[in-house]
Amino acid sequence: MKNSFKYIGQAVFALLAFTLLLTLGGCKKLIENNASGGQLLDKEVYKDSATVKGALAGMYSSLITNNRYSVLLSGFPGYSADELTNYNLEPVNQFVLNSILTTNAEVNNNFWSAPYSVIYAANAVIENVPAGSNLSPKFQVQSIAEARFVRAFCYFYLVNLFGDVPLVTTTDVEANKTSPRSSVAAVYAQITADLLFAQANLPANYALSAGARTRANKWAATALLARTYLYLGNWTAAETQATSLLENTALFGLEDLSRIFVPTSKEAILQLYNDASGINPYASAMLPSPTAPTIPKYVFTDQLKSAYAAETGDGRKAAWSVTVTAPNAVVYTCPAKYKGTTAGNAEYFTLFRLGEQYLIRAEARAQLNNVTGASADLLALRQRAGLGATPASDKDALLLAVERERRIELSCEMGHRWFDLKRTARANAVLGAVKPTWKPEAALYPIPADQRGRNGNLTQNPGYIN
Repeated sequence: MKNSFKYIGQAVFALLAFTLLLTLGGCKKLIENNASGGQLLDKEVYKDSATVKGALAGMYSSLITNNRYSVLLSGFPGYSADELTNYNLEPVNQFVLNSILTTNAEVNNNFWSAPYSVIYAANAVIENVPAGSNLSPKFQVQSIAEARFVRAFCYFYLVNLFGDVPLVTTTDVEANKTSPRSSVAAVYAQITADLLFAQANLPANYALSAGARTRANKWAATALLARTYLYLGNWTAAETQATSLLENTALFGLEDLSRIFVPTSKEAILQLYNDASGINPYASAMLPSPTAPTIPKYVFTDQLKSAYAAETGDGRKAAWSVTVTAPNAVVYTCPAKYKGTTAGNAEYFTLFRLGEQYLIRAEARAQLNNVTGASADLLALRQRAGLGATPASDKDALLLAVERERRIELSCEMGHRWFDLKRTARANAVLGAVKPTWKPEAALYPIPADQRGRNGNLTQNPGYIN
């Protein structure tokens, strides 16, 4: 996270490497269930503000590692839904066919183990920072709030991918290695508590990251809180949280389609810095090569192509998709939301943006029978895309209009389509109509067999063997 912590200094990064080594080692034992002791982290690491900053930087670095929260979380749930397809062989097609094996390495390594490693690092900060004698009270609370935001972020994706998951809030390996799965309700309660704490104790500007939007603040917590309330069906709270962002015109505003993902975008609420080469990982992975084309790994389904073409004049089709003719003479349509395939940090992968907040508020307002307000929120995004007002004029029609706008506006971003179909109970109707292999149990990914082998208290999701 170069921009986020560019003033830390070389000594801190050396200690950061040590901290990460300890943290990841502790997580490995947590996940693999072969620990021999309790807490593995040296509390001395958390007594100095510079080293705590290093530990916080480590959390963000883990989010970037292996492109988990950019490429993988955008691509693989897109396969599971009706956004993307892949013409390669196993194990990717397990996602396309909604027939994931419990031994799938992507599920085990990147969707289960990786977020728990970040959670472990966050728990270490939350536990140890209060004892830091050289830390000011303000810095302690702020650091804990940032760690709690990151923990909530990781749990949000865990609970939406797997359902019930172990709720780990300590670094005590002995206590954690046999943790059973906690209910979805319990996990969401922890997510909400963490986000409310983060919202109340993080700054309301981007000073911590020197103006870049690459470090969590009050508004990042608010964005995830609005989404969380939407998923929980708390329409009033979702509307309130989204409105607080949408009315903060000093910091936020909709951008032109070409500027949404740039580092200076006012639409961005929280972004991830690129790797050391300055190349956007999403663009690098998803854009097909125009000079030496092969069959792309991430290809629009016929359903997504039809959705993009459903309304004449929708500028998002030209802005966010690209076609390529592969050696087999087939023309493929691929995601093109990010285009920064060369060094220079022209774009940052964006975790939260204002466009989603308009959609959250539109859906909440529709559920609350505020037809006028919901229509106005949709119009803001539709006008940017070159379209007019939605013809929907009642609650049911507006909810379908919101679903369509979310499908286009948030396509191939962070698993939105996959999660939307599940949370609105539309997965069976929509996916069952276009996927012969669809089965309702596929709405949850399997608990990895490797994890169940190490922790006998982990039960399996229905529809999976082992």
